[in-house]
Formats: sequence, C-alpha cells, structure tokens
Amino acid sequence: MPALDDSALRPALTAWLAERLSDQAGERITGLVLSDLAAPAVGQSNDTVLFEARWVEGSARRSEGLVLRRQPTARQLFLNADVLREGRVIEGLANTPVPVASVRWLEADPSVLGAPFFVMSRVHGTVPAAKPSIHAVGWLPSLSVAQRRYLWESAMETFVAVHDIDWRARHAFLLDDDPANGTVAGYVAWLEEWYQWATHGRDFPVTDAGLAYLKENLPKDADDDQVLVWGDPRVGNMLFGEDLKVAAALDWENARIGSPAVDLAHWLFFDAFATSASGVERLEGFPDRDETIERYEALSGRRMPDLSYYDISETFFIAVTLIRQADISVARGTLSPGTTMGHGNIVSQLLARLLGIDEPELSADYLAHRRPVGEEIAGQ
Repeated sequence: MPALDDSALRPALTAWLAERLSDQAGERITGLVLSDLAAPAVGQSNDTVLFEARWVEGSARRSEGLVLRRQPTARQLFLNADVLREGRVIEGLANTPVPVASVRWLEADPSVLGAPFFVMSRVHGTVPAAKPSIHAVGWLPSLSVAQRRYLWESAMETFVAVHDIDWRARHAFLLDDDPANGTVAGYVAWLEEWYQWATHGRDFPVTDAGLAYLKENLPKDADDDQVLVWGDPRVGNMLFGEDLKVAAALDWENARIGSPAVDLAHWLFFDAFATSASGVERLEGFPDRDETIERYEALSGRRMPDLSYYDISETFFIAVTLIRQADISVARGTLSPGTTMGHGNIVSQLLARLLGIDEPELSADYLAHRRPVGEEIAGQ
C-alpha cells in the first residue's frame, strides 16, 4: 500500500482523534501518534486511509488499528455521495451474521478534514484483487481447489446474509421516507440521474441504449421481495482471514433497499468479468453462473426470476463508472482529454452484446489500464 505524505491530514486527524479517545476514556489521553498512514491499492470512490494510533491512557500505553473513510470532493465517482450514510449502513450491520468493521465515530463537520468522514476499526486479512483477473494472478491461484471452494462458500454465505437482514428495523432510512426508492423503477431513476450527471450531455451510444432499455422494460412484480441491497457484492469486496472465512464485507456506499436480483446480477457480472470477459480460464473451486444461482437460491430460500434485465442494469452500472473514472483521470492529467477509455472498454462491449447492438472498439488506454497486476491487500 502506498504511503501517504499529507502534512495537513495527519495533524488535523490527530487533534480530532485525541478528543474522541479522551471522551471514550473519560480522561485526557496523551502522546497520541498516528503512524503507517497508507491508502489501500483498491477502491476509488471514497478517500480511505489505513493507520495505526498509539497513545497513553493514564499509565497504560494503548494502540489500535483504524480506518478513515472520507467523502471525496474533487474526484467524486457517484452523484450525491454521502459517506455518513455508508457509515450508518455499516453501523446497522453490527451484531448480525454479516461481518463488518466496527464504526467508531461519525463526523459530519467538513471543517475537520475538508469533508465529512467516519472512522472504523481495522480488520486484518486479505482482499482478492488482481488485474486482469483474480483467476490469473495474485492470491487465489496459490490456493488449493478445496480452499478456493471453501472461500467461495464463505463469500456466498455472507452475501446471502445481507439479504436476510431485517432492513425495516436497521436500514429503513435508506428509503429517505419515499417507498418508491425501494422499487426497481426507483433504482432506474437513480441510475438515470447519475448517468446524466456523469456524461454531461455527451452521447455514448451503448450506454444511451442501455438506459433506454432499462426505462422501457421494467420487470413486473419486481418489488414483491425487497431486501437490503449491498450495491457492490463480489469476492473483491470481502476481506478474508487466515481461515479463509470472510472477516469483513467492504464498500457499502451504494447500499439501498430493493430487489435481491440487482445484487445477484452484480455478483454474476464480476464473476464473468474476471473469467470469460477477460479471456481467463475459471479456477477450479469457483462455481459458474448456473451453479452460483442455484447455490444462492438454496441458501436464501428464494426463487430468482429471469436475470436478463438485471444483467443489463448491472453492466450499465459498471459502464457508467468507467465513463466517470475516465473523466476523473483526465482531470488529474493521467489521461489525455481525447481518450476513448470511458466507452472503449470490455464493459461497454459486454453491454452492447446484451443489447444486440454494435460493440465499440477497445481503447489503447483501457488495454494499458488492464495490464496484469497482482497483489494481496492485507489489514483493511
């Protein structure tokens, strides 16, 4: 993980945390030092900082690993990003079968660190992350077939546990007092608003067609089964312990109330993206699409509908993130203004195939971006 050199962040966070720890201890703590500040190698939507805090409480020396999640300002991926909302989602998962880090403090005052943020406990483990695929490089290929299957089963059990959460008791605030926000139509309306903001009125033939399809083909009876939708469920958003069980489920910024089919299609998208879409052979121990659906149904007790509509909605979702990510890279100066990476990528090609329309050519920038990189990300 790259070290951070932020002369403004460290003193401001130290002063703020000293107050929080003193309140927690019921006495003034002293000697607080923050060390090992690092940004994880994955994650692009919120500013995330891993660090170690050491201090003296009375006559005792204390230390704790913590994680800062700060709302982005200059590189916002999603419209109306709300990091405190994500913190509340994680808080609502405490003491449930879904393993998450413990949220320690929420801070709404943007003057402290330049934007709202929350701090949570640090859970140690490994996140499977690699380019072009976790099936080709990185941690998973080093495991045995039986170990990979065990890891996958733990991941699937955690995924299903999310949908079993009593959201009316813990996460009703996600509806924002409007039941329509928990419908598929509400989800598509959110996608459209975000898309219009991300594209700034530019024409993108494939994603334009994708949005039109979603608006014109809303599935019937889609809102009969409402669950807590994770928003980004995948093995790459789970931190695994040495026992290969899920130690923490990560990245809840797009959690909402809605159809479980949204999440299942999202999971299946990333499975296909890591294998067939990237020209990579699936590792033994990781079930294919049909077996994944069967296993989800067996664990959840739900009979899933035809997922064709949701395959399009979640491929569209990822395609829009790539448009936005390309614009962020242009603004940073890491991509040229004329880049076609935002739409000349595998995801837009996948969406075009689902819609039965012409596929865009792959951008040279996208091919460079997908160059193989493999690493283990520990201690999130």
